[in-house]
Amino acid sequence: MKVFKRIAAIAIALTFVLTAFSADFTMVAEAKTTNSAAAGVMIGGVLIQGNDVIVSTSGTAASEDGLYHLVASDVYQTAQAGADVAQQAVSAAATFSVPLAKGTATSMLYKKFTVCVVKGGALTPVSNSMYITNPEACAGRTAARVENGKKGLMADVSSANMGMRSLAVLGAKQATVTLELSKISYGSGTPYNYNGKTYNFNTGYISAYDNLIGRLNSQGVQVTLVLVCDANAAGEFINPLAYDGLGKHTYYGLNATNADGADMLAAVGSFLAARWSYFPYFGMNAHVDNFIIGNEVNAWRQWNYMNAGSLQAYTAQYAQAFRVLYNAIKSENANAYVYTCTDHQWGFNQGGAYGAKAFLTEFNNVIRTQGNIDWKLAFHAYDYPLTNTAAWAPTDKIQRNQNTKFVSVYNIDVVTDFLCQPDFLSPSGAVRTVKLSEQGYTSMAGEDQQAAAIVFAILVTNNNQYIDGIVLSREKDEPVIEMPQGLANGLMDVNNHNKMSYSFYQNAESPEIIAQASAIAGVDFNAILAPR
Repeated sequence: MKVFKRIAAIAIALTFVLTAFSADFTMVAEAKTTNSAAAGVMIGGVLIQGNDVIVSTSGTAASEDGLYHLVASDVYQTAQAGADVAQQAVSAAATFSVPLAKGTATSMLYKKFTVCVVKGGALTPVSNSMYITNPEACAGRTAARVENGKKGLMADVSSANMGMRSLAVLGAKQATVTLELSKISYGSGTPYNYNGKTYNFNTGYISAYDNLIGRLNSQGVQVTLVLVCDANAAGEFINPLAYDGLGKHTYYGLNATNADGADMLAAVGSFLAARWSYFPYFGMNAHVDNFIIGNEVNAWRQWNYMNAGSLQAYTAQYAQAFRVLYNAIKSENANAYVYTCTDHQWGFNQGGAYGAKAFLTEFNNVIRTQGNIDWKLAFHAYDYPLTNTAAWAPTDKIQRNQNTKFVSVYNIDVVTDFLCQPDFLSPSGAVRTVKLSEQGYTSMAGEDQQAAAIVFAILVTNNNQYIDGIVLSREKDEPVIEMPQGLANGLMDVNNHNKMSYSFYQNAESPEIIAQASAIAGVDFNAILAPR
């Protein structure tokens, strides 16, 4: 998100009630720290089975009382702090069963589990720690996904175009919608009860999204929601490491460092995923298939500010919040996809950004170590610089190898090849898909150049099986913030006149348009593809 995006919609007040159950918690265990990796017990899986969480282990460790104790900790706690929720006799293959208790005060859905033993009279960790890896197993909804095509567009959603009939005309099948958390903070709508607590989200503003998302769906468009934390969001949402920069950056890191933050993230993720799995709205269906957690989070200074001090510390904070939201979303709509998001800086590290390659490596390591889940990647494959429209050409900074500094659509295979590595595969062994969730080309260097670049980007997308969509930014030029930067990325100008790119986008898959675009570029697009 190299520039701001604004959504205008008509808010219609709506009230609703979602209830959950509550119960008392179990006793709390405080254990001493130890090197669990060398302690001899390995948790091999934490899975929901029916109404229970099953934790399977292997290996042995001595215990003064002859028992293994399963400790369930909150996401912000160290492994040795938590509740002693189950015990088994010491053995080489112990299995624990704990009630899931979804929707109650004793819910295990967001816990990390560690095996402890009694040593010196205190509980001491002797295993790795792992979260539930199949939260979708307890989902009450498996809403059918809207899979009508890869070609997408950031729609003009001004009040004059709320019918968005142009999407059907253009053949757009995907769209992104950004939700700043301030928009649903401080609500006075109907209370939402989750895990024994009551939350009040701004249901009046949410009804405006019901309208927007419903209108997109009515055009056969798949909706991806980008969830970001702005400075005006409720304080519980904002990571404490961001406090020193409030008001100085665009978006901020999410907070899973304490009970208030983690509980709020769990509630909002559950609320949004449940509501937009299927929400009827004036004859329409408001449905979200995909959730992107944060925006260009590797570019931390501008787009996900946290003053963490190192890549490792920063990624640990982000992964912690991501895990909470992933479990919240997947536990409501099993078919939803959840994405992390990076920009095009691949091997280029600078003061305010980590290279996407380094960030993804660290993020994947954290997730795998604590229980692999099916995360996906939203990638912004802008050219470098942003005003460059020769999307089909390499430069000294855009090369088809893993040492490239930047990734554009020309060398997007660098990213998908990277994700094909065995260590990056999903729990099912599949390659994680990539969504080009924000992709733009300016017409200021010529409408023909923009049109050719768009056709090439769509052609690349259609020839890479690991890319699940491309969302062009945008339908109409944005004159206040983008155009002064030289970014007239719309298919239409500010006066609603179609540019050359309008018809080229509309017919991007046709051989005739591909041939015309190739002629503009002076190169046969089909000959320079790197199919995957």
